Amino acid sequence: MRWRARTIVERQLRCQATRPQLKRDPLGGRARPRSVIGMNDRLNAWRALEYHDPARVLRELKVAAVQVEAEANRLGITLDPLSLRLRTTPLKKYREWRDAAIFTYGMGLAKGLKMGYATHEAEDYDFVTAWVLDEQSYFCPVQLKELPPADLNPDARIGDVIESLRKYPSSTESVLAVKLSREPELDLVSLRIPKAPFKEVYFFWQTTPAPENYILCGDLKEEPGAFEYSYPE
Repeated sequence: MRWRARTIVERQLRCQATRPQLKRDPLGGRARPRSVIGMNDRLNAWRALEYHDPARVLRELKVAAVQVEAEANRLGITLDPLSLRLRTTPLKKYREWRDAAIFTYGMGLAKGLKMGYATHEAEDYDFVTAWVLDEQSYFCPVQLKELPPADLNPDARIGDVIESLRKYPSSTESVLAVKLSREPELDLVSLRIPKAPFKEVYFFWQTTPAPENYILCGDLKEEPGAFEYSYPE
């Protein structure tokens, strides 16, 4: 796995698709970790995981959602709005897996790579991405965070998400992906996050509901870029 370190300062600007595009470096960077102790075990474990095609998963989820609503209408059943949004406790993991697919799909498009993801968790990551470059397999663990929708938590702010990062180890090799489930309250052209204990930091959010369009912005630990993409058809 290739990694690189960053230096950081804090600014508040706005992330637009007109900004420079995301760098095409492999996710997680190019330099090797400072310590390789335990990394061979991790790599062997990651190689054994089942990786999903995010585009295929997202298409199947969209079809399933349409079928569920159609069947409910046929039966005259009113579905719980929170369940439809995957906002109940039993459905939380499925929402997070969907967010993992959305992030991986966008990142793959931005990097020009066919990327997959595995829903495998550890202390410092929630899923693992994988891709092949020059006939060599690469893996990158990703920690997923979310700024919840305003109707569910109107007082939540991006700063709260940033503050919550203090609990993570200072030497994690994971990349951070923050899903903004509302319009950003900050301008995000080149937001810098002080002392974020991750190799790279990205924000992504939905910009339009139909069709579903997204922006992926990062790496927020150096000169960031933006990439706009749509939900797979």
